[in-house]
Amino acid sequence: MIGAYGAYWGTAYAGYALIYTPGYYVHTWNLHNKDLIRPLYLILIYGCCYSAVLPLIKTAILLDWCRIFVPINRSRNVFWWGCVSVITLQCVWGVLCILLLNMQCRPHEAIWKFYLPSKCYSLPDVMLTSASVQVASDITMFFLPQRIIWRLQMNWQKKIGVSVIFGVGILASVAACFRLSHTVAFANTTDTMYLIGPLLFWACGEMTCGFFILSVPCLSKLIIESGLPRSVKQSLGFGSKPSEPSYEDSEQPHRSGQSDALRSHPMRPWLKGTDTIWSKIGDEDHDHDALRNSGKSESQTSLHRAEADGRN
Repeated sequence: MIGAYGAYWGTAYAGYALIYTPGYYVHTWNLHNKDLIRPLYLILIYGCCYSAVLPLIKTAILLDWCRIFVPINRSRNVFWWGCVSVITLQCVWGVLCILLLNMQCRPHEAIWKFYLPSKCYSLPDVMLTSASVQVASDITMFFLPQRIIWRLQMNWQKKIGVSVIFGVGILASVAACFRLSHTVAFANTTDTMYLIGPLLFWACGEMTCGFFILSVPCLSKLIIESGLPRSVKQSLGFGSKPSEPSYEDSEQPHRSGQSDALRSHPMRPWLKGTDTIWSKIGDEDHDHDALRNSGKSESQTSLHRAEADGRN
């Protein structure tokens, strides 16, 4: 993963440098011979880094998938052997492609210093083979996990979700197909400097999709744990609305704070079942009014009540 990221920065450097020397979508016949030296050198750097990024990133993706889908204590299944085959193809072709790019001319400097006496072979043949290998690998990687996903013991909604997560590899397949079509056009034209632009753009898109595919399983978990789906649903009005607080819920703090007072002043029999603070207030008001009307103190009233209870 780290090696793939470092090589990716190499392609970024070469791609941005070509903006200034000589620029994209510039016809070859509008350039002087001296203006071609720097672009040819940058194209060589881009091609070597590209040939290193894809094997590394695809190997990382397939190893991660093997960790998820292949049980440790069981024999190797078809999925495991398919991943091993793609990894082997990518690594072997990646090393071979880098060697072919650097051995296309003798001496080596003649690759970008085209005016030197040299012996070179046709580079578009290597480019077409590379594009074909990447398209075949991307399509294979798209179908590899689908068979296992649809045999998992879960409902079809979850199967679709998991299938989509591991099916984003179709983006890399689309980018690889467009790159292949532009490679064919590049191989059949003499205006190579004009057509190198879209070819490098789609190659960059293919590499970027590889990093995105590698991070998608973790990205989905981060999105769920961040609460973003719930926030989006609430903003769109699909979330559950909080219910209005009931009258008794609003009175709960008051009841809990005055529970002792309610125990010392029992409610009247006809008010039982209506446990509200107003019954307590009504009892207290009634007791105070009775005391005032009788002209007795509270202690005398309590004494008379105790005597009456004793007689009963």
